[in-house]
Amino acid sequence: MAQIILNGVKKDISDNISLSELLSDMDLPRFFVVEKNMQIVYRENFDNEFLKDGDSIEIATFCGGG
Repeated sequence: MAQIILNGVKKDISDNISLSELLSDMDLPRFFVVEKNMQIVYRENFDNEFLKDGDSIEIATFCGGG
C-alpha cells in the first residue's frame, strides 16, 4: 500500500497504480486538469504516470458562469 495526498486529503492506494486507474474510479466532469507534485500531467500520459508513496495529486475542474 502507498499513501498519496489527493486534493489535500490523505488516501491509501494500491502499489503501482497508474493515474488513469486512480481517475477511473472517480466521477469526474468532462473537463478537468490533473497536477502531480505541482506538475501538470497531460491526458495522453495518464496511463504511463504511476503513483508512489507521498505523491500529491490535485484535480481541478472547470465551471462556467456569468
